[in-house]
Amino acid sequence: MDKTWSKGGGMKKLKILSPTLREKDRYISFKVISEKGEEFAYSDLESAIWNVTLDFLGEYGISKTSVWLLKDCWNQNKQQGILRCNHKSVQAVTATLGLIDRLGDNRVTFKILKISGSIKSIRKNMG
Repeated sequence: MDKTWSKGGGMKKLKILSPTLREKDRYISFKVISEKGEEFAYSDLESAIWNVTLDFLGEYGISKTSVWLLKDCWNQNKQQGILRCNHKSVQAVTATLGLIDRLGDNRVTFKILKISGSIKSIRKNMG
């Protein structure tokens, strides 16, 4: 158990990281286009993204990107979703999406719709 103690013997509160030191998030809106026009489940998409990202960047690379697929933003009908990553790794994450060529038995491609610093503008664009 990691505790911070003050001189008086009581416990000190940990300081909150200031906004200038926090990671800046970027949101990547994408669309999955399949060769046969089939729809994919969220779980298939998630496993494909994680597997390809792991192969391409490795475990250390994934930890540096802070990549995350937002489950509540996946639109099954439109086959659109949103990924979150830090601002320094947008190019690596978009390159990783370009490497995904199969979901299950179908050939697919990813189209990047928009990259933004706020989730609000991405959601407005997805409509």
